[in-house]
Amino acid sequence: MTRPPHPHPMQVHTCHADGACCRPPRFQAHLDAADGTGPVHRSAEACSDHVGDMVQALTTWARRRQLSDAQLRLFAIDRPADDRTPPGPGGQGGPDPLSLAVSTIRLTE
Repeated sequence: MTRPPHPHPMQVHTCHADGACCRPPRFQAHLDAADGTGPVHRSAEACSDHVGDMVQALTTWARRRQLSDAQLRLFAIDRPADDRTPPGPGGQGGPDPLSLAVSTIRLTE
């Protein structure tokens, strides 16, 4: 299965869970689901202090949209400080090449 490009490019080296947090991300979350028209993908990154907030926000977002067959994959990342490469293979919104899968959470109603 090929993934479409991420609809909203993530800013590299910032925590997405808290707009005021400037810490580097250490976790990526990738939500894959379906709505009535096709697949839905959403991604975010967070520092270690905000990983729980990130997972909760993506879960809430999916439930409010009543997405079916939703799955949230969590990856630990350790990007070099001077790395300017966008997240994911070729910047397409998938996990970083140097990531470690931590968990897969199946979202149910």
